[in-house]
Amino acid sequence: MKKLFILLGTLFLLSAGAYAQKGKQAIGFGLGYGTEIESIGLGIKYQYNITNPIRIEPSLNYFFENDNVSMLDVNVNFHYLCPVASNVKLYPLFGLTLSNWMFDMYDIDWDGDHVHVDGDGNHNECRFGVNLGVGAEFALSRSWAMNLEFRYQLVSDFDQGVINIGAAYRF
Repeated sequence: MKKLFILLGTLFLLSAGAYAQKGKQAIGFGLGYGTEIESIGLGIKYQYNITNPIRIEPSLNYFFENDNVSMLDVNVNFHYLCPVASNVKLYPLFGLTLSNWMFDMYDIDWDGDHVHVDGDGNHNECRFGVNLGVGAEFALSRSWAMNLEFRYQLVSDFDQGVINIGAAYRF
């Protein structure tokens, strides 16, 4: 059964590519906010239209340290673009994420007379997860677009919502 699903999925992707027009591409950047880390993040992204409505978007985001915690995530999301006006497209998104949470931890010891603090206690937690969300893209010109996006990252023990605003240069 598993092999059948893999075969059907492969055939679907190959047949969709056969009818696609030349793939549109874009590279962009974004500013985001993570609800669990409660911090601002910066990101870069690459977009490629597999077909006219289906786009793949790998991205890399870094969320700055807050309360001794920072985060780096790598995402591969798929968008299904739905035009609602001549320069506006809405899209649901789903994809995969690799989320790496970095903790600066301190070890505090008490020997009866003195307190000893060791600040070299760094710890990382790296987990795979799933992204689900929605977005809107606004064409500013033939070459530039802006987007507003919300995605929820379902990651074991590290779920969070991410609100992102960005811009992309299309070529």
